[in-house]
Amino acid sequence: MALATGLVTLVAGPVPSWGQESRGTTNRLWFDPTQLPSFNGVVERYLLTPEGKTDRLLFREGPQVIFPEHVAEEIMREVEPGRPIIVYGIRARRVPVITLLAWAKDNNTQPRFVDRPSWSFPEFHAADERLNVSGTIRVPLYTPQGEVIGAILEDGTVIRLPIGVAAALGDGLSSGRSIAASGRGASVEGRGKALDADLIGENPDRLEPLPAPAERPQ
Repeated sequence: MALATGLVTLVAGPVPSWGQESRGTTNRLWFDPTQLPSFNGVVERYLLTPEGKTDRLLFREGPQVIFPEHVAEEIMREVEPGRPIIVYGIRARRVPVITLLAWAKDNNTQPRFVDRPSWSFPEFHAADERLNVSGTIRVPLYTPQGEVIGAILEDGTVIRLPIGVAAALGDGLSSGRSIAASGRGASVEGRGKALDADLIGENPDRLEPLPAPAERPQ
């Protein structure tokens, strides 16, 4: 079922038993992730972090899927952009972002469980390359809980911001808005760019320092 509808498809058929290990898992999970909702979509692209690594993909249907960096190479090797994937996981309450707990290439492939899922927004350390980017926002960049931490541009460039700063910018990070940013990050040929912004604006000629973080609701 297409993710754009906001609905989920429950998985039918045999699944690995409780405590069973699957290929790509280094520990035994106490529950079976394939009992969770499943989300079918086509991989549009894999997204870089400002460290030059990969921690999420963007579905052609719109939603983004977050996974730990240590499983990125396996997923990218098995499912190239333009190919479908089945994701088992948890969707944020209000926005289209999914935390991946297991995945499969299709209904005929045994799901592969993910150890140490990406539940939190960890402390990052961007690469040293100075980048200047601009473009149109495709979708906001989200934490697993659905808080905005930046933007994904139409060309796949990732602009990352602190949570409070993103909140202070309000609808400036909405889909379809023009944005420009400068900061330290990484660029990988054929994969795109990502940066931690320290200057931001609507166009490259009007960049300003980041606003003070907004207070988060208690």
